Amino acid sequence: MPVIYKKQPKRSLKDKSVRYFPTVKSVKLIREREVAKLLADETTLNAKEAEFALVQLQKILLRELQQGNTVQLGDWASFFLTVASDGTEKKEDCTASLIKTVRCHCRFTPSFRETLQKSEFVPLEDFERIKA
Repeated sequence: MPVIYKKQPKRSLKDKSVRYFPTVKSVKLIREREVAKLLADETTLNAKEAEFALVQLQKILLRELQQGNTVQLGDWASFFLTVASDGTEKKEDCTASLIKTVRCHCRFTPSFRETLQKSEFVPLEDFERIKA
């Protein structure tokens, strides 16, 4: 199935002209239970085992990130933390209390990104016509 995009108008702040940009339109939200079913279809796990494995993956991922580790999952992605904080002039004043926000990032590998670059894109109006 192709990736659907909308032709989104955006007004320029400089000259007030309108330009159109393709933006990805999500077709549907796939929740954990459905991911588990899909995983079960492609492995020897049943749906409950796959769902349990996903729950455990989340638990392990959170635990490892909270221990300061970067978590690499196969040839597709690494998860790691960064923080937003206030700065100080003196090194000794730089403490964890300055941390305002903890962010989790996912960096996909080049091969994963290259595969996504090969995606087929279809405009929303064509997709709706095909569905009708």
